[in-house]
Amino acid sequence: MIHHVEVQVLVLLAIAALVGMVARRLRLPYTLALVVAGLLLGFVQLEVLHGLELSPDLLLLLLLPPLLFEAALHLRINNLRRDIWPVLLLAGPGVLLSTGICAVILYLGAGRSGLAADFGWSQALIFGSVLAATDPISVLALFRELGVPSRLYQLVEGESLLNDGVAVVVFVIIVKVFAIGGGEPLVGAAITSEALRTFLWMVGAGVCTGLAVGAAASVLTRQVDDHLIEIVLTLVVAYSSFLVAETFHASGVLATVSAGITVGSFGSSYGMSVTTRVAVEDFWEVMAFLANSFVFLLVGLELEPGLMVTYGALLAVAFVGMIAARAATVYGLLPLLNRWAQPIPKGWSHVLVWGGLRGSLSMVLILTLPPGFTGRSLLVALVFGVVGLSLFVQGLTVGPLMARLGLGGEDLVEQRAYELERGRALAATEALHQLEALEHDVLAEELVRERIGAWYGRKRDAAVTEARAHAGETARDELTLETLGRLMDAERHALREAVRAGTIAAAVGAQLLRDIDLRAQEFATLKHSPEKDRRAALRKFLGETEPHDA
Repeated sequence: MIHHVEVQVLVLLAIAALVGMVARRLRLPYTLALVVAGLLLGFVQLEVLHGLELSPDLLLLLLLPPLLFEAALHLRINNLRRDIWPVLLLAGPGVLLSTGICAVILYLGAGRSGLAADFGWSQALIFGSVLAATDPISVLALFRELGVPSRLYQLVEGESLLNDGVAVVVFVIIVKVFAIGGGEPLVGAAITSEALRTFLWMVGAGVCTGLAVGAAASVLTRQVDDHLIEIVLTLVVAYSSFLVAETFHASGVLATVSAGITVGSFGSSYGMSVTTRVAVEDFWEVMAFLANSFVFLLVGLELEPGLMVTYGALLAVAFVGMIAARAATVYGLLPLLNRWAQPIPKGWSHVLVWGGLRGSLSMVLILTLPPGFTGRSLLVALVFGVVGLSLFVQGLTVGPLMARLGLGGEDLVEQRAYELERGRALAATEALHQLEALEHDVLAEELVRERIGAWYGRKRDAAVTEARAHAGETARDELTLETLGRLMDAERHALREAVRAGTIAAAVGAQLLRDIDLRAQEFATLKHSPEKDRRAALRKFLGETEPHDA
């Protein structure tokens, strides 16, 4: 017997597929196209979709874990470690600062101005906390399309993953302080004590839970070599890490993110074959597509254009407050960090501000407020409206902004062609390495290996030739820095081995390693510096007096 829910899921899947086809043809951001489709469905009022809504349980327990896990699965710990300080700064103190600034602006602009009755600090702080979490799904998709620097992609993705969890923790603390769920409000020193205890427990226990579940699953995957079983294990990890953490009142969001990073950075290389890794990545790509499709369609269904007109003035104040808080956070904190860490280009700060879209997590958090909370209906309308404005206003303009900053557009055509051919060369080279491993396979005939090896060799040589043709001086500079980075890793390994063997003294080895680290830091800074400065510095380092043409 077919149930109503099954028909609803089938209809949503069909709509998501059709919207994806139209969005690709019209070159529109897929997530924005889904929201528009949801708005249209709200006007059409299809009977089959009656009663379907974006409930907290639906998102938190069904759709959010796969979204978080898939993103964390691709976030390599080595890349995160490189930019851990800016990510932690924006996702930790940045969330607190953004919450406070946004709350002050909304309190003054809505409560004190008389635009909204009974709008106090509790409502303002709740609003600031739920909108402190960024959800730049559309922006990251645009990043992939434009081919922006990988470091910028990692910064946006890493911050988004971590600030989701921190924003939830801040929201929970505010709810406890004002006793929104019942009980007596906290006062005086009790506020600091309870806030600190809650923060440390939710963050610490959440991260530890995710690390433990992810590590355990990684050990299990090493015991089997069946991609179907290992895919199921990753599915169990995504949901179990979230549920276990939530059971103990820890952060399920941070638990799932920690588990995903552990499986992606450790488990995939420790316990998965190449075939399994590909299958796992394909599976989670589908899971993320399905979850995103459902979330943004439901967001569109929940948005009410009439409320945006009714609360137009309040929405303007709230949206401006959100952007101002984000700008103050990014422009205020990152320059402090640039003094003692790898600098972040100024143009990237603009993208971090305007590309920090808000999404479904903000909407679900506000829906968890108890029905009797004063101002709940107004807060729900404001959050839903601001999320809608964020998706459309920021989502549709961040592309032109990046093009204006030189992070996208026609000037990247040659760069993309170079990367395409280089990727083909890397893939063919790896295939040839795998072919060499078959040398000891008694069933792999030498004639077969030679035949396939010749075919892959021709593919690699052709790709290398094309890549060189498309590689401008900028690409060669980047490749030079990348190669120097790999060679510095080899230097470090050789020095450590020499110290272990007693060839050189430990003090001498430590001094040489420090020299290499200073050089690596210089190269890392050069990689994101203006082309002219980078080129001149590289020539000076390599002892070149004239431009080097390949």
